[in-house]
Amino acid sequence: MKEIRVLVFDLDGTLYQDENFIRPYLTYLFQDGDESVVSRWQTETERILKGEHPVKVGHFFSKAHKSGVRHKDGQPLSLYDWEGMDVEHPIESLRHSEGEMHYIGDSWGVLGAIAELVGIPPAVRSQAFLSVRRDMIGNLNSITPHEGVNAAIRGLKSIRHKLLMTNSPEEAAVGFVAKLGLENAFDTVVYGGNKPDGLIEYLRRYMNENGIAPGQIASIGDNAWNELYPIKRMGGRTVLVSRYETHDEEAWDLRIRTLDELAAFLLQLESDPE
Repeated sequence: MKEIRVLVFDLDGTLYQDENFIRPYLTYLFQDGDESVVSRWQTETERILKGEHPVKVGHFFSKAHKSGVRHKDGQPLSLYDWEGMDVEHPIESLRHSEGEMHYIGDSWGVLGAIAELVGIPPAVRSQAFLSVRRDMIGNLNSITPHEGVNAAIRGLKSIRHKLLMTNSPEEAAVGFVAKLGLENAFDTVVYGGNKPDGLIEYLRRYMNENGIAPGQIASIGDNAWNELYPIKRMGGRTVLVSRYETHDEEAWDLRIRTLDELAAFLLQLESDPE
């Protein structure tokens, strides 16, 4: 990838890998304080992430039908319920543009599917996210900077533009970026990025203004629908960062599982000769 001049980074699940927030987040979601309910959904989350559940990482979740969605290249193929039984429904009615389908790309995606399944109101979900973010920055003490990744990002001198884009709102992310030791590590940071659409819009504008070709862009992320599909479709390069087995069969340029591997990739990218 020595021709790369623009690197796009995701935040959650890409620049840190941690699951200690799962139970606190579920506790905020289920506000009645019933520990057995929280424990049940924590177990469900862990089973999905381990590949031991009918609902799979790499599939979509239909909000309207509360069903998993198998797909190819993002196009729905069939639906199934939480227990894995096929659901008969015209797939033509499923629309990405209407926010009907939720991609299960990481632990946050799994939790989002659970919230949709049980009908957690959007306002409760938003407040739960802000609350657990506050805890992650403060008293959870499980999020620590990865010195290798941080040094590698800061050492990317051959990259013309380093972009960090997250769908998290600024109030939930700016302190988190600082917690990871990544202040001033990027040329641009976009909060509330509205990926995938917001990523496409940003990069088209940047390419037009700076004479960059799609093949000079690489996107690094763990949520393929938000961060990789749009880049591949425009002709860019893609790097999946995920320790979870995915049932999304799309092929990416590189698959990375750990932060150590991500640091090594970035170092190699910088050391490749012209």
